[in-house]
Amino acid sequence: MKRLALNGSPRGSQSNSRKILSWILEGMREAGAQAPPILDIAHTKQLDSQRTAFLEADEVLLVFPLYTDSVPGVVKGFLDTLVGADPARLSGKRFCFVVHSGFPESAQSEPVSAYLARLCTRLGMRLVGAAIKGGSEGLKIMPDGMTRKTRERFMAIGRGLVRDGAFDPEAVRKLAQPRRINLVGRILLALLAPTNLQNFYWTMQLKKHGAWEHRFDRPYARETT
Repeated sequence: MKRLALNGSPRGSQSNSRKILSWILEGMREAGAQAPPILDIAHTKQLDSQRTAFLEADEVLLVFPLYTDSVPGVVKGFLDTLVGADPARLSGKRFCFVVHSGFPESAQSEPVSAYLARLCTRLGMRLVGAAIKGGSEGLKIMPDGMTRKTRERFMAIGRGLVRDGAFDPEAVRKLAQPRRINLVGRILLALLAPTNLQNFYWTMQLKKHGAWEHRFDRPYARETT
């Protein structure tokens, strides 16, 4: 079987999506399969070769982050090119995906997951796996001890894809937890809000890129008189 892995993050190789893909592919190798090549969709100048690779593959794995409650623009642009493809080259193609986000609740990603499942049906492909992971921002910089369980679950997805032809359902279920933040979690977040601890990563990024002083700017706000 000819497999292909697509990284749908605009950050390319320096992304959480790449980290997730590395875990899934590690599980696939554990199960005895050769890890497929990874293409970064963010390299839009390579769109033609990426599209060709997609059409030639028997099974495609797509991993991407949730952007404004949908797929990133580079992923949407790529998927749009498939709509006009020869139906015979899409029919029966095995397709699977992982959508992840900085939101702790997996429910935030359910609409885009449903959209991809429907698109898969419209294009005549066979959906063999769909997983949602919340709280993924910062995975690529976290120490191994903090990501152990997440890594194991994504590896289980890779093993399941090779051994059973589908994502491991228990791993998918665990990755999607929590679907909603419970009452205790909401209370803790409310207590932490004044400390700004939950935003430490974003604070670090703003300062790193010289945007801290402009964090409350409203460049597109309409002026009122």
